[in-house]
Amino acid sequence: MRYSFMLFFLVFLAIIGSAAFYMASRTAFVFGCGRWWFFAGYFILAFVSLAAMMVVRKLYPTLHPFLVILSTLVGVLLYMLIIMLLTDAVNIFAHFSPKKYGLIVAISTILISVYGILNTSFPRLKTVEIDIPKLTKPVQIAQLSDVHIGHFRGERNLRRLVQIVNQTEAQMVVITGDMFESFYNLNHETLRPLADLKVPVFFVSGNHDMYVDVDSVKQLMRDAGVNVLENSMMECCGIQIVGLDYMRPDDHTPDHMHAGVGIRTIENTLPNIALDSTKPTILLHHNPVGAEYAEKADIDLYLAGHTHGGQLFPVTLLNDRIFNFNRGLYRQGNLQIYTSEGSGTFGPPMRIGTQSEVTLIKLK
Repeated sequence: MRYSFMLFFLVFLAIIGSAAFYMASRTAFVFGCGRWWFFAGYFILAFVSLAAMMVVRKLYPTLHPFLVILSTLVGVLLYMLIIMLLTDAVNIFAHFSPKKYGLIVAISTILISVYGILNTSFPRLKTVEIDIPKLTKPVQIAQLSDVHIGHFRGERNLRRLVQIVNQTEAQMVVITGDMFESFYNLNHETLRPLADLKVPVFFVSGNHDMYVDVDSVKQLMRDAGVNVLENSMMECCGIQIVGLDYMRPDDHTPDHMHAGVGIRTIENTLPNIALDSTKPTILLHHNPVGAEYAEKADIDLYLAGHTHGGQLFPVTLLNDRIFNFNRGLYRQGNLQIYTSEGSGTFGPPMRIGTQSEVTLIKLK
């Protein structure tokens, strides 16, 4: 385990170093000076920003202004790198002057970063129609996922999501994990907008809730009037709603998001929940894994989040290879799976190639 981490860390440093060297070379071309100070600056900035995004933002709420800036810089540097690569490809034929090259990169990076931030600031209502043969009457469900309350999102953002839900005719709301991502804004006041939801609300925890303090998150949700499902089932609108804590699909499938090992899995937990196979059943689990076990348990619909759909291009392309159910609606045998892109973000507060969504699921 220790050697695997060391190898990962060395590869991580090599990637950052290579990107920093390339960006430093192109910046030196624009300003007509040496590259090594630029290299040191880019490398340190990228390393510190990624560390802040991955670790520090969860643990040190007092560093809020710095964490906001550094997490945003991760996205800015990513698109600055991509734009430099694209501009160099065009420059083979166009032969830009250093000044023109610099202006193209700077303006393009600013425009794409601003678009990415605005794109995630205004969640859209996405409507999905799904046939459930066991259903005796139509039911509408609003799904929220990956709200990621923390340094970038709080009460105001949650109120906007609640307003979108209340404009629908949803008969219940399900929240499929990652309500919080930091100790910042981890309080009762942040969740006050949930009181404006006039229908039953169900919640299952995600990996980021676990990173923060899953017991505190669950208690805050209960105090807000939410039904917290912990490997249990409740009925609503004639539908069995099964909710699982964040867990691995089985004992032999690796999970890099720190799901418990050798404890509960979807494979060994679902059979212990008493279900009526004649009634329609919906499974809530944060990560869209273990579909084969959900199908075996006669689940009709599996609702999840976690993936963000990749959130940022070109990560979206990578996600399509990593996750069998990356975003949208899928079918596996008699089971249907819907993976929400989520309403929040992880890391940079940007979305390029995806959108922040509140999902209205119309069951027929």
